[in-house]
Amino acid sequence: MDNKILKNLREDLIGELQAINQYQEHIDETNDEEIKKVLGHIRDDEKEHFAELTKLIRKIDETQEQKFQKQEL
Repeated sequence: MDNKILKNLREDLIGELQAINQYQEHIDETNDEEIKKVLGHIRDDEKEHFAELTKLIRKIDETQEQKFQKQEL
């Protein structure tokens, strides 16, 4: 598999983690329940994106997949 593709997927993964953290910070900084609910939903969508990207990386990077299996993940 092309290393550029894996690099891009890993950069996308970083972006998803940063988005998750940012939304969580914003949730923690407000007392408005409607805002918390909407941002929580968006944050959870980002978590799903993280999972989808991880699945792709595991599929195309044999070494990464072995590491996941070693850790029983």
